[in-house]
Amino acid sequence: MMKCKKGIFLAFLLLFFSTHSNAGEELFVVEDIVIKGLQRIEPGTIFTYLPIEIGDSFNTADAPKIIKTLFKTKFFNDVVIEREGNVVVITVDERPTIVDIQFVGLEDITEDAMQDVLIAAGIQPGRIYNDSILDRIESELVEQYHARGKYAVKVDVNETLLKENKISIIVSVTEGEHALIKKIKIVGNRDYSDEELMKDFDSTLPVWYLFWKDSGTYSTPVLEGDIENLRSFYFNRGYLDFSIESSQVSLSKDKQSVYVVININEGERYTINKVEVAGQFVVPVDDIAPLISISSGQYISREELNKSRDRIKTLMSEHGYAFSNINVLPKKINDSEVDVSFFVDPGNRVYVRRIAIHGNITTSDEVFRRELRQMEGGWYSKTQIETSRSRLRRLAFVENVSIEEVRIPGKEDMLDLVIKVEEKLAGNFSLGAGFGGSGTGVSLNAGVEQENFLGTGNRVSFNINTAKSTRLYSFDFYNPYHNLDNVSRGFGFNLQTTDTKNTSDDSTYESERFNLFFRYGIPMTESNRISFSIAPERYNVRSTDKSADEVKSFINKHGEKYTNVKLGLSYSIDTRNRMQFPTSGFTTSLSGNAAVPGSDIEYYKILWKTKIYHALDVEEDLVIIASSNFGYGDGFGQLEEIPFFDKFKMGGPKSVRGYRKNDLSPKDSKGEPLGGDFMVSFSGELMFPTPIVEEKNFKSSIFIDAGLAAQDYERFEFSDMRGSVGVSFRWISPFGGLSFNFSTQFNDQEGDKTEGFQFNLGTL
Repeated sequence: MMKCKKGIFLAFLLLFFSTHSNAGEELFVVEDIVIKGLQRIEPGTIFTYLPIEIGDSFNTADAPKIIKTLFKTKFFNDVVIEREGNVVVITVDERPTIVDIQFVGLEDITEDAMQDVLIAAGIQPGRIYNDSILDRIESELVEQYHARGKYAVKVDVNETLLKENKISIIVSVTEGEHALIKKIKIVGNRDYSDEELMKDFDSTLPVWYLFWKDSGTYSTPVLEGDIENLRSFYFNRGYLDFSIESSQVSLSKDKQSVYVVININEGERYTINKVEVAGQFVVPVDDIAPLISISSGQYISREELNKSRDRIKTLMSEHGYAFSNINVLPKKINDSEVDVSFFVDPGNRVYVRRIAIHGNITTSDEVFRRELRQMEGGWYSKTQIETSRSRLRRLAFVENVSIEEVRIPGKEDMLDLVIKVEEKLAGNFSLGAGFGGSGTGVSLNAGVEQENFLGTGNRVSFNINTAKSTRLYSFDFYNPYHNLDNVSRGFGFNLQTTDTKNTSDDSTYESERFNLFFRYGIPMTESNRISFSIAPERYNVRSTDKSADEVKSFINKHGEKYTNVKLGLSYSIDTRNRMQFPTSGFTTSLSGNAAVPGSDIEYYKILWKTKIYHALDVEEDLVIIASSNFGYGDGFGQLEEIPFFDKFKMGGPKSVRGYRKNDLSPKDSKGEPLGGDFMVSFSGELMFPTPIVEEKNFKSSIFIDAGLAAQDYERFEFSDMRGSVGVSFRWISPFGGLSFNFSTQFNDQEGDKTEGFQFNLGTL
């Protein structure tokens, strides 16, 4: 500021004492205007601000006016005006330009977020620098940290002058620790205790088991949200006159502890005298009345009023009235009673003119359109739109979906839908090698799985696994929309061979197994499906000197070669809100397959599986997952049991974690897993965001598993079930799902083979 005043003073001196003019009031015609000192600003920019032009009559006494005009642009530190003959010479000293703003020491807030804060305050690269910029940057950043509960933050802002009159600003931040809430007190509550009122507060005292949510840290926005929740608490219980009188936040001297006091006035509590529906009825009033969840004698509740209003609005939308207004009008009739009126204004009936899909790069429009239940040219339906959104979100190759309703100017009876999809990679590629030990030698494996093959929405997978003794080749193709009736179709094959000549395993047998499969699925509802399958199979098996007695006995009785045709039937329900890391809904399926009569070996297997997902919080950070599996099988005709190569087995990272794969199964005469005709497993899991890791495709969980395969259900005892508890880390990587499990076992028995750490690549 002193520099600017000095410039103005100097300009006046030059005006009044210049050798080129005799007096400040002398008039002359301007023959030219010369501007000196420009480095960054174009002369043309200056001329747009000048109140004089070449050819104008100019009085030197008007120079202060020109100087003020140029200073108002805030481009200059100094401005000097001189006369040289009939030429006006303007000499300027430009203010520097901010070329960049760099941050050092950021942890709690990202650099991009900080840049956005400064941009909102009018501070960004390219702007003119002035002496107040540094103070403004410091105050803006300090305010951001204070809002996050970091009151000990220190911000140091410095500038560096560069060439061409440019400024680089460096912001050094020492964030300090979050201030912790030491006490929250509510004053003025007579009907409810502090504990009841703060039950749903996000501002809480520190709790160790909520460490990933920064439990106990103070945040101004969070407290504001809690105060709003407090209002809702009372408004939902009939306290129409409730008010927040004040809220005070005090800080300890060391700026590490926060004390919160909220002063409230509960007011009187109101009950409902009568409820009525008024307005224009385009649907029968008898259809509206059941949607209202309040009645005479109840305490008035804002939540129930809003729910009732939303249900009526949804009903109207199902009849095409997309923009109906449902006004809820409570009217006090005395100090303790209100009348409630729902006024229905349906507006115009609306149909969907056009549906546009944006954001799809890989996937064709048709793949997304076949998931839609709201159709172009049809009457608007909120339910169908939400169903469409849900179906799109459940596609394995979709990250996110938004649907925008666009009103058409001048058209009250139509709208457009704009569906924005965010695609993601939905394929796995694996290539690896390993050493199995026990003489199995080196194994090589490669696999490709693509949920959206060539953008068609079809799933294709191919896998190869080769080891010294075993080779596996598999192919699977699945088309979820084989025809216009949404019938799905799939087909594929599996080829597996086992050669024991070069292995030291004492419980092996040689085999070749080849099967084809064809399957069809028929939708019954949006979430229910019936599936059919047929699978011809050729199986050759040979015992060796190393084989267990059970293997030799089966082969001696039934031969070495089997040709079967298996038929499968399943009924499934899937209501998950998304395919990866769902937070609500469930899956359940009951399936069975059996060899048709006339097959070489006749047997059947039945499997029931279910999995339930439930979020414990609004943010859906805490999700409970409960699952159970039951399997049963038996032979028929000349077969008295399931063949040894197709029995149920338990244990491993996809079953009961913490136990070696297949180990929780009946053993053969060699002490190796043989499998059983019956199996049971249960699992409970609490999934939560992984601490420190911001990647949304990375989750952690605490789990408990239990399960066992038994020779048959008559010999099964729940007390024999093995279990484990532990932690799991899961990552949906670009190469597929990865899981890492750390566990400890309980109720394990002598001879059980346990594994404290397990790793799995594939479907999670």
